[in-house]
Amino acid sequence: MRGFVVLVVWCLCASACARAVREERREQPIDTGHAVSFSAEGPRRWDFGDGTNAEGQVVEHAFAKAGRYEVRALDGERVSDRVSVLVQPRDVFRAVAPDAEAVLVFRTLDDVAPAIDFVERVGSGASAQQLLERSPLLHFILEPGAAAAALDRAEGAGVYLPSAAPALVSFVGVSDGPAAARAVGERMLERGWRAGAGAAGHSFVAGQLNARLFVDRGTLFLITAPEVAAVEQAARHVIEAPSRGLEADPTMAAALAELASGGVALLVRRELSARLPGAVKPAAWSLALAALKFGEDDARLVGRIVAGHPLWPSPPPSRPARLLAHAPEGLTAALSLDVPVAEVLQALGLSRPEDTEDDELRAALSVLSRRLDLTISFDVEAFLRATVRTGRPAPRFTVLAEALVPDRLAVRAVLERALARRRGPLDAVTEGGVTVWRTQLEDQPLELALGPDTLFARWGRPLVETTPIDLVAQLSRRAEGACGPGHLTALLDVGQLGRDLREPRMVPGVDPRRVLTTQALTSTFLAQVTALDEVFFDLAPSPAGATVFIEVKLSKRPGRE
Repeated sequence: MRGFVVLVVWCLCASACARAVREERREQPIDTGHAVSFSAEGPRRWDFGDGTNAEGQVVEHAFAKAGRYEVRALDGERVSDRVSVLVQPRDVFRAVAPDAEAVLVFRTLDDVAPAIDFVERVGSGASAQQLLERSPLLHFILEPGAAAAALDRAEGAGVYLPSAAPALVSFVGVSDGPAAARAVGERMLERGWRAGAGAAGHSFVAGQLNARLFVDRGTLFLITAPEVAAVEQAARHVIEAPSRGLEADPTMAAALAELASGGVALLVRRELSARLPGAVKPAAWSLALAALKFGEDDARLVGRIVAGHPLWPSPPPSRPARLLAHAPEGLTAALSLDVPVAEVLQALGLSRPEDTEDDELRAALSVLSRRLDLTISFDVEAFLRATVRTGRPAPRFTVLAEALVPDRLAVRAVLERALARRRGPLDAVTEGGVTVWRTQLEDQPLELALGPDTLFARWGRPLVETTPIDLVAQLSRRAEGACGPGHLTALLDVGQLGRDLREPRMVPGVDPRRVLTTQALTSTFLAQVTALDEVFFDLAPSPAGATVFIEVKLSKRPGRE
């Protein structure tokens, strides 16, 4: 009896072991659209947990949507294997060819509308419309019906220029490729495209533009170009490309890893800049990339120019930006430069061969090769008086500039040559080691003062009743090191110009009614031209190239003041 009990227990254990389910939990996330392998000890029927099935001992499957899935291998009705997998949204850069020369991507589909809206409000609606016409896929994403077209909002979208062909490649992540392709194709036909001569249902023509629509590895691609051959060549390049995208290039992968997440990303290679219209010198950089974040009324760009070395040397600290540290309140624009302009232009590849001519401008830039600070203030009273008198807009500004002079004699020689060619009256006085020139330029007074190491200039009427502000401190809080050694910092305050135009004021000797009418017309015109309020820019060298910071603010929408 005892032996019988042992035998029964042994059989039960053996049977239980034979039917034990092999459990596996994979914590390494896999991308949507990326095929992953599953294997069992023999032929099985596989249930992938997403409504799809397959047969075989070893199978591959790509998940269309992100999430945690339980994959089961069935031996008849018995579960023999159970695998838990974590699927994450595919990074948008995975859809971009490794050799793409220019890239614009939206990290999620929710980033498309704010970006297009912002560009249109700035006053570049024509550029936005041109992009949408060349890329009907982006146009489709903005339409209300796109939400039900099996698009994967978490995988984003984008456009890029491939090196393989002169074409534009647009793409968007999808959860159901065939359904998304049908929806986009039908919408293209509704918008005036017609079926092309290529693969049925996948080729389109509109005017001089040809297009091909197809799905590859969980991404919907739309390629457009004037030539059919270019479309087909770019399509083959996409289909035959490896599964990995931009990060397949180690240099690119390192750069992308440091790029801020979210929002919109831009990328340009040096090879593209070398083919832009107008011959430019070879640039010292290899890659430029930036991340943009769009708010309701503002946008911020943080970018890098990759070169492997500083694009230009950061000079030793020169004299601080005295003019900007005591800038006039209510200025319209400001500039701070503490690096030779020629070095920056040459490093960026913007110095053209014809620029080598020894003209007055180049001579002036060569002698003013260090610290230069400049402010521009809108002279509302002079503007109103001149506009009412002439009957047409006559902008008037007061420009203040201060430059560090490394070679006083060279600067003086350049100034005297330039001033000698002027036909208007010129007054020159030297006293205490300082030479002062006074003349007229475009109906406004111009005063130049050259000291032992400084050149000061004022063009326009003297500023009165203005409170000085520390602009250097304000800008440094927005971008570290702004206005410092090696930096090129600029500020444009269009909003201040609008406020100056709207502020009620009396202009001596001018009919108040005409002043009020002129203010109303010009301020209304400015508001219609652009919603731009302020632009702040800072460019600086870094150990591996240069850094770029741009902040753009728009005026508040009506009703949100």
